[in-house]
Amino acid sequence: MARDGIRLETDGQYAEALKAFSAAIEAAPGDPVSWFHRGRVRYTQGDFKNALADLDKAVELAPSDGEAWVLRGDCHRKVADPAKALADYDQALKLNVDSAALYNSRGATYAEMGQTDKAIAEYSRGIRLRLDDPGPIKQRGNLYAALGKFQEAIDDYNQSISFKADFVDAYLDRGFAYGQLGEFDRAVADFTKVLELQPNSYKAYALRGAARMKMLDYKNAVDDFSGALAANPSDVYLYLARAAAYVQLGKPQEALADREAAVRMRPNFAEAWVARGGSYHQLGRHQEGLRDRTEAIHLDPKLPEAWFARGSAYFLLGEYDKSQADLRTAIQLRPDYDDAKTLLERTEAQLKVVRAAPAVVPTVVPPAAVPPPVVAVKPVERQPPALAPPTAKPPVVVTPAPVAPAQVAPPKLLPEPRKPADGISAETHETRARQLIAKDSMREAIAELGEALRLKPDFAHAYNARGYAYLRLHDYKQAIADFDQAVRLDPKYGNAYHNRAVARRAIGDVKGADADAVQARQFPR
Repeated sequence: MARDGIRLETDGQYAEALKAFSAAIEAAPGDPVSWFHRGRVRYTQGDFKNALADLDKAVELAPSDGEAWVLRGDCHRKVADPAKALADYDQALKLNVDSAALYNSRGATYAEMGQTDKAIAEYSRGIRLRLDDPGPIKQRGNLYAALGKFQEAIDDYNQSISFKADFVDAYLDRGFAYGQLGEFDRAVADFTKVLELQPNSYKAYALRGAARMKMLDYKNAVDDFSGALAANPSDVYLYLARAAAYVQLGKPQEALADREAAVRMRPNFAEAWVARGGSYHQLGRHQEGLRDRTEAIHLDPKLPEAWFARGSAYFLLGEYDKSQADLRTAIQLRPDYDDAKTLLERTEAQLKVVRAAPAVVPTVVPPAAVPPPVVAVKPVERQPPALAPPTAKPPVVVTPAPVAPAQVAPPKLLPEPRKPADGISAETHETRARQLIAKDSMREAIAELGEALRLKPDFAHAYNARGYAYLRLHDYKQAIADFDQAVRLDPKYGNAYHNRAVARRAIGDVKGADADAVQARQFPR
């Protein structure tokens, strides 16, 4: 009867095999073979609790059966008992079991326990015993990626694909790894391959859209996020991602529609309120934008982006005291929040102007469109870092020229800054330029930024913005020249390094692009 069960198990007739092994156990309860095989069939069917009971009996009757210890360890792992799983695997090693399956199981167990280095070591042992199995090789690649060792991960994904040319998960994971290295063209190619093999993969659509955002290919990014939403219409992050692409295309109404959908779908999701507030501000509906950002703070008081967003709104409305308080809270929650620090400096500068001239009430002229803080796409499966849209610099409000009390001019120890002929500051020209960029008016933006740099030749943000405009026009030489100036003036300007990497890759300077990508990761935007 045990032989009949083994034959049926081999043929995949598991229900009949179970009957045969049960009959064999009833006839000969002291035979460990029937207990082992019935346990294995139950394991295959996902009945881990009863499989464990059978395998307990198998190792009791045949304690020297290393294969039974391995399978029981696998059962313990399936029921989330890694300590017992490792104990069983250790017993199998003592019985001189030396199989790829054993080491791969140990690797998976250590990975689930968060002991990544040990997991990699175990997978490596298993891979040496069987070099042509793509699954464990890809799993080891995932572990390297978890450690931030993306090139080692890519090497493993390459090897696994060489053994299995249609390995969808390997292409998906390799594309993700390329994205972390700033090689977005290769990432797009891998996600495209996934869609050839699996046309309805929303993960591939979403990640390809995020990669295209980094390549400034906003139109195709919208198409990709739309494809992802068609396959998975309940993912709120996809609505926020598509909205960010619409903003870059100068389509604020479409962006607002997506952000409204996100708020409806998850009314307790603070990030969605922050994003919708940005759309309201861009459309000039500032009180609604302020209300949304206040609600975001109510929903998640520890979200620094919410405090930064409301601080930006108060700055826009000329309420500098409130802006200062919110920005300080944002920095307290996230001490490395460079955008908040930059806007806080501008806020405090405006406060000094207001306090120096108490008799003059400044008139705030809000810009036509204010880029909202960007909400990045969250990793679809593993919390991927860095495939997210570029971050815009905080908006600068247009204020009248400061009125200071009369005083005796100090000795001229340094050259005075150039004065604007029309009374408009360099910062205002830069703000206007960013609004023009959002409307896809690159030539006009370049003219505004040229005036900003005439007034303030050391304005790193203006160089970066003008380089971005040239980049959008595919004038890579001029773009790179401006990014060069931006990083010369501010060697920690992560966004400028990122933009220069995109431009350099576009002209085939892969080495230079890779070097800039490293700098961009070192100095997050």
